Amino acid sequence: MKKFNLVLGLALPFMFLSSVNASSHKLTVKINPINNQAKTITGKTTKGTNITLYEGQKTIAKKKSNGNFSMKVTKPLNFKNKYQLLATKKGYTSKKISLKIIVKKINYDAKIKQINAKITAIKNQIKPLNQQAQAMEPVVNALENNDPTSSDYQNALQQANGNAEAYKNQYNNLKAQIKTDSSPLGPLYDQRQTYIYKSMQQLLKY
Repeated sequence: MKKFNLVLGLALPFMFLSSVNASSHKLTVKINPINNQAKTITGKTTKGTNITLYEGQKTIAKKKSNGNFSMKVTKPLNFKNKYQLLATKKGYTSKKISLKIIVKKINYDAKIKQINAKITAIKNQIKPLNQQAQAMEPVVNALENNDPTSSDYQNALQQANGNAEAYKNQYNNLKAQIKTDSSPLGPLYDQRQTYIYKSMQQLLKY
């Protein structure tokens, strides 16, 4: 009996030590929140941990962590798909985590509002130029009259301060300036339409 107690007494410290070693070999893995627009997965693990990201059965990214890690993916993660992160390190128990993708909606209304503000600013900028061009247009048309003795031509020439060519050049330069200042409107209209379309898609998707 004494011999049994002696053996048990000697074994207890080793059993305790073994238990401590087992608990110290558990991997620590913490993943920061991931949304459907992110192209990087970040988190914290036991130093030296190998991290593998799976989409279903397919490996899409690998990384060795130095404690804190940042893993890039080629495209944002789809909230409808299943992703798992496997953490492994020699001598440690492997750990697999299913990722939860948070849906982060794009505020297209704000983007459309910004574009509308730009469109309004451009229109306000060219409005007085358009008004000036509209006022000059009848005079320019009258100066194009082939009969310089006509009353229309003479009245127009008077409004042009006696210099028909200079007046027409001023008008043409004004029209060119309006065209240049208006050139951003086309792309802005297209971008606004794209955002409207994407906004509708997002509503249907989520």
